[in-house]
Amino acid sequence: MPLTTQDVSATAAVILKDKPVPTQPAAAQAPATAGAPLEPLISIAESVGKYPYDGDNYLEQGVLAARLRALLGERYPLLLANMRTVSPLTSAGGLWFITGNRPHEGGVEAAAVVIDPRANALRVWLLNAGQSEEFIDPPAAVIPWPKDVQTLIGNQRRNAQ
Repeated sequence: MPLTTQDVSATAAVILKDKPVPTQPAAAQAPATAGAPLEPLISIAESVGKYPYDGDNYLEQGVLAARLRALLGERYPLLLANMRTVSPLTSAGGLWFITGNRPHEGGVEAAAVVIDPRANALRVWLLNAGQSEEFIDPPAAVIPWPKDVQTLIGNQRRNAQ
């Protein structure tokens, strides 16, 4: 059974051993600059090769975090909880990606974020209670999954069968 917003915040707090990530009403989740150009994701180029918790914490601060919050809304704390065991931000074929899973729950709680810096777009795969969802920002963007992300998603699908 998928988690509720309250469950996710409480779960994230337990897993992260810190305060729950605050969620906002849906109306407050829309970017303040709706209709304006999105801040460029290329600005996180210096984070390629780094883990999110090695300094600037790009999953929780800065342009990527802001874009993820706006895209995922109440699912954002779930993403953070599912990124506790995480890869570094990796470059492949002009895309950047990061994958992760919730400690000791990799078969049912996992996530991947793929960034296309040239198109200023991102794609998120979120696995919660064994059910997967995808999110794309901006909605019309076409962002392929890098091979490692395809493998992760494929493995999760095989495990679910």
